[in-house]
Amino acid sequence: MLTVQVVAPDGVRWSGHARGVTVPSVSGSLGILPRHEPVAAVLAAGVVRVRPAAGDPVEVTVTGGFVVVDDDEVSVLADGTVAPGDA
Repeated sequence: MLTVQVVAPDGVRWSGHARGVTVPSVSGSLGILPRHEPVAAVLAAGVVRVRPAAGDPVEVTVTGGFVVVDDDEVSVLADGTVAPGDA
């Protein structure tokens, strides 16, 4: 299980346990599952998709930023987020 935080300058957009996360990196889409190798990557503008441990998938549109993965902890540090309907 992953521990995930999606954070923007104005606050936490999502935080909790997840089965997987997909982020839009500048090198392409990056899928993250438990026991993923440590990685740091620059985010492109796009959609961060989180598959929570329970409940429906969560999508957060980001304008860029970076992601850090280490020891089943995923930190998405977004430059900004776009509210649904503003995209």
